[in-house]
Amino acid sequence: MATIASYVIFVLSVIVPVFLMTVVCRRYEVMKIKHAKASFNTIVLKIDKQSRWRLIVPGYFFFRRLLTAGLLSMPIENTFIFLQYVFILMSSHAYVLYLVAIKPYQSPLLNNYVLSNETFYSALIIAIFIFSDATPELPIKFGAGVVLISSIYLLIFTNLCMIVVIVIKGRQNLKDEIKQSKLKRAEKELMEEEEEEERRQRQKREEEEFTRLPEDTTNMSHYDLASASNPNPDGGDDLKGSKKRKGKKNKNKNNNDEIEEYSVGVTPGDFTSEMGNTTS
Repeated sequence: MATIASYVIFVLSVIVPVFLMTVVCRRYEVMKIKHAKASFNTIVLKIDKQSRWRLIVPGYFFFRRLLTAGLLSMPIENTFIFLQYVFILMSSHAYVLYLVAIKPYQSPLLNNYVLSNETFYSALIIAIFIFSDATPELPIKFGAGVVLISSIYLLIFTNLCMIVVIVIKGRQNLKDEIKQSKLKRAEKELMEEEEEEERRQRQKREEEEFTRLPEDTTNMSHYDLASASNPNPDGGDDLKGSKKRKGKKNKNKNNNDEIEEYSVGVTPGDFTSEMGNTTS
């Protein structure tokens, strides 16, 4: 019965988070409406709902709890017992990177609070690994013990400080701060989208110019080839006209030479007879 119950609990631990995250993702558009998102506050409270990437936080929370529980239930005689620390530490580091890159919460105060908690939690895991039998030297274990206790106290101190800050700020001031943070984030995202669109348009123009350049080069090469085969396509008629004009000039020159020979070789005296000048 205990084995059956454990299997049932394990299956429910997998199915219920998947079901909840599926519902949250499918109702993503409803999350932007103030009154409609009130039923989801238990899961996505203080998370910025303007992007689907920020709604991963509860799903990642369930996944890490399941991974931690599964790794901690490994038998102590298992050869891969050190994988407990490795995978838990990797999951914590991945969440730290996600918090730094996405900033899923609505205000910088909440993002910094969760980031500090996760940082101290990572230090706690590293200290536990060194404090275990992985290192036999006592001085190193003593230092790891100091880091371990310090991380626990820092976690408690961070939570207490957050409670005091929230009480001092008050409900209305927190709402105003969240609204200002949302406006700043929306302006920043809009500017990033405009820059991305401008970069896309510039890249598209460069690609069009790059694809147009080989076509112009091909047309120029065809034009050069045609010019080489027919250097002066319109000059044929000019050449013929010049030949005709040259022929006419030569013909006129020959006629003038004949006239000159006629005028030089024949004189009026040649036509003079006994009856007088009969040239006329």
